[in-house]
Parts: sequence; structure tokens; C-alpha cells
Amino acid sequence: MQSDEVIWQVINQQFCSYKVKTPTGNFCRNQYNVTGLCNRQSCPLANSRYATIREHNGIVYLYMKTPERAHSPAKMWEKKKLSKNYAEALAQIDKELKYWPNFLTHKCKQRLTKITQYLIRMRKLKLKEADRPQMIGIKKKLDRREANRERKAEAAARIEKSIEKELIDRLKSKAYGDAPLNVNEEIWQKILDQDLEDAEEDESEEEDEEEEEEEEEDEDDVEFVSDLEDESEIEDIEDGFEWEQEEENE
Repeated sequence: MQSDEVIWQVINQQFCSYKVKTPTGNFCRNQYNVTGLCNRQSCPLANSRYATIREHNGIVYLYMKTPERAHSPAKMWEKKKLSKNYAEALAQIDKELKYWPNFLTHKCKQRLTKITQYLIRMRKLKLKEADRPQMIGIKKKLDRREANRERKAEAAARIEKSIEKELIDRLKSKAYGDAPLNVNEEIWQKILDQDLEDAEEDESEEEDEEEEEEEEEDEDDVEFVSDLEDESEIEDIEDGFEWEQEEENE
């Protein structure tokens, strides 16, 4: 059997890894401490009968330790889930700690109140954060690096296009012969296709020009001829018009 008084004397007078000394007082960092203070009543190590409240992922549990389980540290603490309803959780604490010291019952209720309050605040803050617009940071260094890479890639692409254009011009001018050996087949096929397209365009232009010339020749062949063959007939017609005008004047 463990002696609570001997344990407390060792912890209080010699050394305890959970104890934190400050100018205002001594505090305890043990996760099962119900008050957070380092004293005889609040110490979870020096009390074989102890109870506390803890929270895991928004769920509140009641932890209880009894002397009957002191021989098995793995099963020393009994954990019971408390209701999400504050009033029902208080009733559960009263039921489970009915014959326990009033100090532990009162401190467990206080701890439950505090945990319930900060859980409510956490839920409210989470709802506000969901409605609040998200602020996205701008990484200027990364943007500058990406802009430099894009600029270099564009310059390299322009150089490649200029080299390709110069090579195509040289191949068109047959500076390397009719069938150069060290030329990529795709580029050579591209040049041949362009030559075929140019030849087809020239043929189509020649055909259009020939059609226009034929149309002009057809227009030149057409003449407009009068139905009066001699000039004497034209003079007789003019004399007839003059004679009719004189009769009308008389």
C-alpha cells in the first residue's frame, strides 16, 4: 500500500518534475491536476483517491482514481464521458462523486464550467473565421523568380524561332544543296510542304491572270455598229427633219 503522506513529503521537500516555482506561488504541470496548484489537496500523485475533468477533441471526460487500482498503473484512472448538456454533466458529477470529499466535487464542477465556456468560445470563433475572408499572403520573391523564368523562356523561344527561320531561308535558297544530310527530317519536310504550297499559289495566280486576260480579249472583240450604212442616208434623214420643222413653223 502506498502512503500519501510519504509521497507528499518527498514531492514537497525534495524534488518533483511537475512543480513550477514562481515568485507568486508554486504551480503543477501534471495533466491530471484539477486546480493547477501545487499543494497537498490538489496533488494527483500524493492522493490515492482523486478526481479531475479533462477534454479531448471537444468531448469532456471525468477521470477518477481509487486506491483499489493503485497496484496497476495502466488501469489506475477510470474515464467516464460527460454529457454535452451542462446541467446533465453537473448531475453526472454529483452522482459519480456522491461520497467523495467536497473539495474534489467543487473543483471538478469549476473545471467543467471553465472547459464548457472555452469550448463555446472556440465554436463561436470558428464560425466567425468561416465567415471572415481568407487573407492570402503574397510571396514577392517567388513571383519575381517566376517572372524571371518566364522572361528567359520567352527569350530562348525567340532565339530558337530566329535560328529556325534562318535555317529555313538557307535551305530554301539551297545553300546546303538539294538534299542536305544533317537536317532534321521534320524541318526538311516542312520546307518541301511550303514549296509545294508556294507552287500551287503561283499556279492559281497564273490561272487567274489568264482568265482575266481572256475576259478582256472577249470584251475587245465586241463592237457597236450603226444600221445606216452610207452618209447620204444620214444627210437625207437630217433634211427630212429640217423640212418638217419648217412646215410646223408656217
